Amino acid sequence: MGVWHRSLSRFFSPDEPHAAEPQVDQESNLHLEKPISEPLLKAISTNDLPTLRALLETQDRQLFSQIAQNGTPEAAAYLLSRHTVPEDYSQYIGSADPILHPTQYLIRESARYGNAPLFRYLLTQYPAIFSSQRWNNESILLSAMQGGVGIWRVILDYYPAWKDAEFAGHHGCVLEFLVDRDKKELIEFLLQEGLDTDRAGDPVLELARRRGAGKEVLDLIRKYGG
Repeated sequence: MGVWHRSLSRFFSPDEPHAAEPQVDQESNLHLEKPISEPLLKAISTNDLPTLRALLETQDRQLFSQIAQNGTPEAAAYLLSRHTVPEDYSQYIGSADPILHPTQYLIRESARYGNAPLFRYLLTQYPAIFSSQRWNNESILLSAMQGGVGIWRVILDYYPAWKDAEFAGHHGCVLEFLVDRDKKELIEFLLQEGLDTDRAGDPVLELARRRGAGKEVLDLIRKYGG
């Protein structure tokens, strides 16, 4: 992906090791001008369109995956501008494919990897995705539980009620899912933000005990109510 690698290098977070500016010497120039792979050249020269399509799609998948992890909003906008097929934002985001549904894929994966600047950009640029279907919101929340506090700060800026969301298909609330996953930092953050511990049914503290929550988590719930 030589030329693309060169044009996109400025789009990755400078905090990431691979995003450092290359030294201007022969070695780095060779790296940036890496020749097209033999399989891709062969597919072009023989007019093997199925293989060409498959190779380019694989390259795009790799680019979208890298952008989701530590790319900038500018990088995402550039890649999405190359995708000319209209997206159906009502599709299930949990299985979104980077080729067929790149915007939804980037939302889900940027949340999962904790790429808060990109997640915020996508949330503001594509609000329809966040209000399309309940199951899509649930999928975003499940990814955000992996992404951590930074992603949840963004969510609460726009959808503060999501911290108390109930999962219809998974039978539980956000706090219960976090207790199951022992996400102490995120539990404390959401409790500080006013997460509702006064749930219907079993008290959250008792539920946490039954689910084997650690002492630190139980102490947090006691501290903030429940």
